[in-house]
Amino acid sequence: MVDERPERAEARREIKSSRYGNQRIITILVYRWLVFLFSAILCITGSSFDTQGYSILESLAVIAVYNGAVTAYCLNNGKKYAGSVLYIDIIAISLLIFFTGGVNSDLYIFYFLPLCLYGIRNDVRGTFRMTGFTVVFYTGFCLLSAMLFNSRINWSRLIIYDLLFLMAAFAITRLSFEVKKYDEMRKKEFRLARTDKLTGLANRHYFDQKIREEVAYADAWNSVINILMFDLDNFKGYNDSYGHASGDKLLKLFSDIIKQCIRKTDIPVRYGGEEFLIMIRDMDIIIAKSVGERIRKQLEKQCIRLGSKFGRQMVTVSCGIAQYPVHSTNIKEVIEMADKALYHAKEIGRNIVVCYDEIGMTREELERKQGLG
Repeated sequence: MVDERPERAEARREIKSSRYGNQRIITILVYRWLVFLFSAILCITGSSFDTQGYSILESLAVIAVYNGAVTAYCLNNGKKYAGSVLYIDIIAISLLIFFTGGVNSDLYIFYFLPLCLYGIRNDVRGTFRMTGFTVVFYTGFCLLSAMLFNSRINWSRLIIYDLLFLMAAFAITRLSFEVKKYDEMRKKEFRLARTDKLTGLANRHYFDQKIREEVAYADAWNSVINILMFDLDNFKGYNDSYGHASGDKLLKLFSDIIKQCIRKTDIPVRYGGEEFLIMIRDMDIIIAKSVGERIRKQLEKQCIRLGSKFGRQMVTVSCGIAQYPVHSTNIKEVIEMADKALYHAKEIGRNIVVCYDEIGMTREELERKQGLG
């Protein structure tokens, strides 16, 4: 088998990574400004407007300029955005508090900006680590401010704010945990909605959605999509002989064989009943046919017999293959062509792989061509 072309695979990974990274950075920056605006409103409405010679408005202007600088840095160096920026936030806020009254400053509320951002990242340890860092710097700078400016330390307020930071950290981590739990539940529901419960393969609904993406990719990169259609031979007879529970086990067995014979980039689908489909991109049809042949042989090796009343008949698999856009530029027609090739494989005796171009050839001609003898 031939793996996906390296340059295309790398391009897809880079596009996906860049898109996710940009969305994450923008989300963080939006939260920074929302927290800043909310905190500014609280400071303006609840402050005395003058502490240690610096007005709250002047302090807010400094924080706004600082936040703007961080925003510009993150937009230009999105992937380099790290937790270190949030620690710098703590130091910057502590310095402002030092110059605006220490424990009496209303700017303590801006500490919640980095705490909230760590909570968004669902980093519990990081949030409490940052909370400890906040408590140490806030307490230290408040005490230093009181010593240098000969002001009285309001111990009760200092302790209350330190406890408030710890309570906020607990609330943020608890909330982020619930959000993460809900997100995982939604992902699980989404995964179940697109997966066949019995075999674990993709279901028809997911295939109908995914095929549009694959066609867009093939058109953009001048690539191909191979459609391999499989149907288990004599499956009804096997069900009649051993029951539906054994039939389900057989379907599961065949799905496991498929998974073992394909690449991670290939998409296996339970198309319906005992019908299966594999979507393979970036592969020559001859090699795609060898994939179908490998799957056919693996099932044949299992020697699954139908039962005494059916003689020596066994469960095997037939396969039809068509390729987009070689056989048609309409993907629906390509699927129909693969189905026609599968029908021809059934007509000429089953347990064989047939490409759309080979429809009309006899079994003997196909076996000679494939060297199956």
